[in-house]
Amino acid sequence: MLDADRTAPPVDPVEGDRHLVAVGAGGAWAGHDDQIAAWFSGWIFFVPAAGWQVFNAADGKAYRFDGTSWRADSPDISPGAWQIPALNRDWIGLGGGWQNPRYRIDQTGLVTIEGAIQNPSASEDGVIFQLLPGYRPAADLIFPGYSAGGLCRWNIRASGDVEVAASNMLFTSLSGLCFYAAS
Repeated sequence: MLDADRTAPPVDPVEGDRHLVAVGAGGAWAGHDDQIAAWFSGWIFFVPAAGWQVFNAADGKAYRFDGTSWRADSPDISPGAWQIPALNRDWIGLGGGWQNPRYRIDQTGLVTIEGAIQNPSASEDGVIFQLLPGYRPAADLIFPGYSAGGLCRWNIRASGDVEVAASNMLFTSLSGLCFYAAS
């Protein structure tokens, strides 16, 4: 989605543009409040069902339709709930029955990260994803890890950045990364 606050269609839409129609819409969007408007040589509209999710490029947030209206989607950060990170640098989950990257925090504040990743084009060291606030250590941490063919290094930064160094494009494991979140 390009935005979620328009009540009127843009003057010069581009083929494939999509918008969430804001409440009180007029013009070509009249009567389509909370629907998804898509431009394909003319406006077509999609009526959302409860549970639909979209990403709003204008504010960088995910939105979920609750059956009545669109709301900013917030992750379940209760103790024990797994968080699924958005991966950077062309990294993807290893797949093939292996656990994809995820992390959680327990009632004592212990954060556990697990899973395996691969980079099908080339190994790219650096920040792979960022932990949500409340899951971050008080200071930068270093952990040994395993990557196809040998050791790698994981840096868990107080900023929430999860970085890998000396990785391998075939697979790199995140399993065994545990630490206490800053209180």
